[in-house]
Amino acid sequence: MVPVSRRYITAPAHVVEISLDGVLAGIAVAALVLVPMLRTYGALLFLIAGVLLCARHWTRVAAVCLNYWYLLCLPAFCLMSFAWSQFPGLSFRYGLQLMVTMVIALMIVTRISPRLFGRLLFLCFAIAMVASVLVGQVRADTGAWLGIYGSKNALAGAAAIFVVISIAQALDSSASYRFRLMACFGIMTGGILLLQAQSMSALLLIPPALLIQAGLLILYRLTPLQRAVTIIAVLLGVSLGVLLVAVNMDALVRTALEMMGKDATLTGRTDLWRMATDLIAQRPLFGVGYQAFWVQGHAPAEALWAQFGIDGRSGFNFHNTYLSNAVEIGLVGVALQVGVLYGAAVVTYLWALRSRSAEATLMFVMVVIVIMISFVEVPVFFQFSLRTVLIICAFAYAVQELRATR
Repeated sequence: MVPVSRRYITAPAHVVEISLDGVLAGIAVAALVLVPMLRTYGALLFLIAGVLLCARHWTRVAAVCLNYWYLLCLPAFCLMSFAWSQFPGLSFRYGLQLMVTMVIALMIVTRISPRLFGRLLFLCFAIAMVASVLVGQVRADTGAWLGIYGSKNALAGAAAIFVVISIAQALDSSASYRFRLMACFGIMTGGILLLQAQSMSALLLIPPALLIQAGLLILYRLTPLQRAVTIIAVLLGVSLGVLLVAVNMDALVRTALEMMGKDATLTGRTDLWRMATDLIAQRPLFGVGYQAFWVQGHAPAEALWAQFGIDGRSGFNFHNTYLSNAVEIGLVGVALQVGVLYGAAVVTYLWALRSRSAEATLMFVMVVIVIMISFVEVPVFFQFSLRTVLIICAFAYAVQELRATR
């Protein structure tokens, strides 16, 4: 007879183990996804969940920060910009908040797997999409859906991300049949919301995202030599395409703007870009300080708000990540941001090729989407931002997995 102390109880196969770390990470991600609905409470909930996660593993926080020091150089520089900022108090506060946001993102990476992170993203965005259908708003003039976001472009952007996440989950061979079926419903729901939002710019994100996912699936099945030849051919094709676009830029821009129903200056963005260039020339290296330009009472910002009819005097930018951030943290800060953003693209691509996993493919596609958006918007590198957390998590997950399989 086997002693009681040596008996082993086998749990049923269908039981799902849920860890407190996973719950806290899920709450943090959900809080950022639902910020448009929860507003400041969303940021507060993210902080509470993130701080609790860090407190549970407080002995590892310093080691994690040292391990990913190159990612934290950016928030450290933003924090230090208070020394030359025209609004030092604001730069210090926002820089500190950016640092905390990135540290929480890194702690999430060390506590849950990339596969679980991808599934949490799917579930959180699914909640946001359902909420947009049930309690969302609709524009009275055009009938475009606004959802919980209060903006058709914001809803369309979230729906586009949800479609990409859902496709990755549907293609994940390790997921259960039921979960993959849910992901298929997610693709349909996200697609419907994307169409109902009537945002052409968000719709344009889907084809390249699908092409990237399809291209990676093809590369996974090639030999190393075939893969190298294919990549070279694609790079040559892209180079030729860029050359053709550059030669015919004016005609292509006019055609694209006509299709999108926008004016010839991309709703005034070219004027903003010219003004940003002039401002960068005044303080090129270090800028005016992190988030120290769009401040009420600051004369240049007030003039631009008045010129573009921004009555609320907030929520405005130069509609280009590199120009906008060069104004605030100079060319040095932009170099750090480029290193993080494009570095994330490189390491997630290498991770995707090596692992051939759904989560690696998802991370790479999301990073590429952010890069595409960065030329006409400012999607990353500010506090309590989901996209900022996604970029940091994608970079850190890729480095972590590449090291593990070295």
